[in-house]
Amino acid sequence: MITTTPEHSQDLKELRALQEHLLHLSRHDQDTGLLNHDALLNAMDNELAKPAGQSSSAAFIEIRIGGLSSIGDVYGRKTIGSVIRQIADRLVQSPVKDRIIGRIDHKSFGIFLTQVSDPLVALQTAKQFIAVCTQPLLWGDVKLNVEAVAGVALTSETAGDSATLLHHASLAIRESDENGGPGYSFFNPESAEAAKRRNDLIAIITKAVDQKLFTLAYQPFFDLDNGALLGFEALMRLNLAETGVIHPGEFILIAEEIGLISKLGAWAVEEACSTAARWPSHLIVAVNFSAAQFHTGTLLAEVNLALERTGFAAYRLEVEITEGTILKNQELVLAQLNSLRDMGCSIALDDFGTGYSSLSYLWQFPFSKLKIDRSFIHALDSTPKAPGILRSIMDLSKNLGLKVTAEGIETVEQMRVLRNLHCDYVQGFLFGRPAVGADVDTIILKNYSEPLRAEAPEDLTAKANLHKAKIIR
Repeated sequence: MITTTPEHSQDLKELRALQEHLLHLSRHDQDTGLLNHDALLNAMDNELAKPAGQSSSAAFIEIRIGGLSSIGDVYGRKTIGSVIRQIADRLVQSPVKDRIIGRIDHKSFGIFLTQVSDPLVALQTAKQFIAVCTQPLLWGDVKLNVEAVAGVALTSETAGDSATLLHHASLAIRESDENGGPGYSFFNPESAEAAKRRNDLIAIITKAVDQKLFTLAYQPFFDLDNGALLGFEALMRLNLAETGVIHPGEFILIAEEIGLISKLGAWAVEEACSTAARWPSHLIVAVNFSAAQFHTGTLLAEVNLALERTGFAAYRLEVEITEGTILKNQELVLAQLNSLRDMGCSIALDDFGTGYSSLSYLWQFPFSKLKIDRSFIHALDSTPKAPGILRSIMDLSKNLGLKVTAEGIETVEQMRVLRNLHCDYVQGFLFGRPAVGADVDTIILKNYSEPLRAEAPEDLTAKANLHKAKIIR
C-alpha cells in the first residue's frame, strides 16, 4: 500500500497548480487575458465540430484597431497597452451572447458568434462592437480616440473551419479599406478569388522576371503635319503558355509591390535601347517608367548602363511618366528627371488629363512633350465639349513650348479634328498596332517610302485609309 505524507500531497497540489498556470499562460494573451490566436482557433474548431456547428449558423468577426501607432508616438508605448486592455474589457463586457472572444494579434480581436441565424444580425453585431471600441478611452486625464474596422465571415460549405473563417474576415477588412467602406464588410467570395489570383501572379511574375519571359511590342507614332514616322513606344507584354496574356495593369502593380520593378524596368529599358539601336538613327524609342522606379535609388544608373551596353544615343530615348508618378514625391522625381534630361533623354508626360493636371509641374518639370490620354480622343465621338477642351490643351502646351501627342486614335474623323486643332503627333490603331520583330522593320521600310500626307482636306480620308492598309497587317 502506497501512502503519501502531507508534505508530498502539498507538492502534488503545487505541481498541479503550476501545470494549470502554465496551461493558462499557453492559451491566453498576457496583456488582455483573452484567448490567444491559437487557443481562439482551437475553441472555434471545437464548436464547429459539434452537430449544431455544422449548420450555417455561426459567424466570425475580426475587429482591427487603427491609430495605435500615432497614440504611441505621442504618449509612449505603455499607452498602447492600456488602450488594448480597455478595448478588451469592453468587448468582454458587451451584452452579446453565445460568443467566444480572443486576441488575434497586436491590433486585432476576434469574436466567434456560435449561434447566428441571420447574416444581418452578424453585421449588426459587428457595428455594435465597432461602436464599443471607438468610444473615447482614458489615459490619465487624456481622452484618446482610436479607429476600428470589422470584417464578417459566415460559415458555409466552403468555410467550415476556423482558419478559413479568419482568412475570410481579414479579406473582408481589406476590401472595406480599399473601397472606402463604412468600416465593416461581409466577406465576398470574389475577394478570395482575387487573393488567390494575386498569389498565383506573384509566383508567375517572379519567375518571368528571373527568366526574362517578358517581351516588348512597339507602337509607332507619327508627325501629323507631314506623316513622317518619328519612332515607337515600347509596350511591355507577358504572354505565357500556361497562363495566357497577363495585362500590364496587373503585372506592373505586383512587380512594384514585391520589389521587382527595378529589375523589370532595367530589363525593359535595355531591351528597348538594344532593339532601337538597329533602327535608322532619326527614330526614337519611348519607354514608360513607373512611379516605384523613382524610389529605388537605382533608376539613373540603370538607364546609363543600358545606354552604355547598347551604344544607344541618349537623345533617342524618351522617358514617359504619368501624373501619378509626380504626385508621389515631386522633389525626388524632379531631381531624377533633370538628371535624365542632362544625360540627353527627352521627357514626356503620359496620360495627361487623367490626374490632377496641375499647371505648377508643367513649368517646373523638364517636359518636352505631353501625351493626351485616349479618353479625350474617344470623347470626340460623343461629347460636344471635347474639341474645346483639346484646343485648350493644345494652346497651353504651345505657350509652354511643349509638343503634343494624341494617343488612341482609331478613326479618320478623330484625326481630322486633331489636325484642325494643330496637334503635333499622333498614335493609335488607325496608324499602327503594337508590333514585334519583322513587323516593326516592315513599318519602318514602308514609311521611308510613303509617309502619310494630307495637304487637301478632301484627300484626307483616302490617304489615311491607304496608309492604314499599308502599315497594319
